[in-house]
Amino acid sequence: MTDSSTVSVKPDPVDDRAFTKRVRRHVAGRIREYYAVTALGVEDFCRQELIDLDLDGSGLSVDTGGVAFAGRLVDCQRANLHLRTATRILMRIEAFSATNLRRLEKKTGDIAWELFLPAGHLPDVKVSSRRSRLYHTAAIARSIQDSITRRLDGAGGPLSPGFPQTLYVRAVEDRFTLSLDSSGEPLYKRGLKAGPARAPIRETLAAAMLMAAGYDSRRPLVDPLCGSGTFSLEAAMMAKQMAPGLKREFAFMGWPAFREDQWAFLKREAESHMTVLDHPLIFASDIDGGACQRLSGLILGNGLSDAVKVAQKDVFQCEANQYGGGQGLVTINPPYGIRIGSANQAAILFNRICRHLVQRFNGWEVVLIAPRDLVRQLPFATRRLPLFHGGLKLTLIVGTIQ
Repeated sequence: MTDSSTVSVKPDPVDDRAFTKRVRRHVAGRIREYYAVTALGVEDFCRQELIDLDLDGSGLSVDTGGVAFAGRLVDCQRANLHLRTATRILMRIEAFSATNLRRLEKKTGDIAWELFLPAGHLPDVKVSSRRSRLYHTAAIARSIQDSITRRLDGAGGPLSPGFPQTLYVRAVEDRFTLSLDSSGEPLYKRGLKAGPARAPIRETLAAAMLMAAGYDSRRPLVDPLCGSGTFSLEAAMMAKQMAPGLKREFAFMGWPAFREDQWAFLKREAESHMTVLDHPLIFASDIDGGACQRLSGLILGNGLSDAVKVAQKDVFQCEANQYGGGQGLVTINPPYGIRIGSANQAAILFNRICRHLVQRFNGWEVVLIAPRDLVRQLPFATRRLPLFHGGLKLTLIVGTIQ
């Protein structure tokens, strides 16, 4: 890809064709290793999502904090477009051993970075190092960036830092793995919400919770403490079979291997699977009228009105008989920490919510997340899964209210 604002010399068509051929052979057409980064505790849900994308399950490897998979660039793009539980998708560029900066620079400089990076741009380099002789992360990052600069210096156009490309470098026992981030903004940023909206739970975690509960879009889902509506929005996209990445851009769109026509085909393919629902079966409510108004705007603006209905209501006013016939699912992210005040206040409110569920939603399924000290006295049987979110040790709870 050429940036006409920084390159004054028109490339030779023969050279351009040769470069395109190199990109196709070494990047787009080659089977490479990729890594889907996830929150701790979410890895198995991501693995199942990758299998559902028709990737070979035998080639998947679950690790702490992610899932490794093999595929072509198009598979990386489909993963970014469709995965609900991954935080980002990394392309493995190279792995090698280095015990000093000179060898690190030599091995890094041997990589054909011009095939991977947009012309005229340097990636931000993020380094982690464990049990390696090279342990100064700032020095490692500087050496790698200098090596890339020297490699690209003759590739056309001045180099410019700050373009949204990130190279992740992981050093373990003198073994370096270099991975280019294909996602850009974290994948929990779906593109549905305008501006820097904050939510107490990330979209990727909400999606994993719905999967853990076996969410069935044919049954009602009640989100009685909806706040910014993360549960409801994620459930709506699932119910409508809407790919979570349809409304956003990705870092790979700046790569030399990116083909606009192929990406347009992948998006059209995803859109063809979307469904229109007869009537909403997702019921979001909150005591905060402003939050309900903002969520209603998001639902309308993103074409989700056939899936979600919003009402201003206190959680203790919600009862199963208000949501049509049949039993469904209640999603709860109860207030805790700085959102509620003291630990004692959080415990009192949590226990009160649980008692209300037993009285008013008996027989329904429930999925909730809360700090581990809050969930010791639940009044019904549950399955529990440890999770980590925002630096907190939490528990994902799935059960039947009885």
